[in-house]
Amino acid sequence: MIDNENEYPSFDLSYLNQVFQGNKEMIHQIISMFVKQVPDYFSEMQECVVRADFSALHPLAHKAKSSIAMLGLKDMEALVLEIEKKSKNGDKGAMLEDLVSRVVEDYNGISVQLEYLLKE
Repeated sequence: MIDNENEYPSFDLSYLNQVFQGNKEMIHQIISMFVKQVPDYFSEMQECVVRADFSALHPLAHKAKSSIAMLGLKDMEALVLEIEKKSKNGDKGAMLEDLVSRVVEDYNGISVQLEYLLKE
């Protein structure tokens, strides 16, 4: 079983441990997929912001949401849900730019921890 209590306070692997019954190899595979796929979603989100194509954020946020939830990234999940909701409702501008910037910043911090966990 992979336990992240105290060592990795930013995420919670209890869901993955429950689903995969502590199978470290399977959990590592899920984390590896997350580390490979989620940055692409965030990169596309940043491109949408640059193009001011805010409605295109909704499907990207929706795709990223389940991966983020599986790793128990509550703060990041809340940001992605807000991006999804606001972009679906037609919101534009600085609020969405700020949310995308914050979720990317959060990911950059957590990715270091996840990469470290994968090396353990």
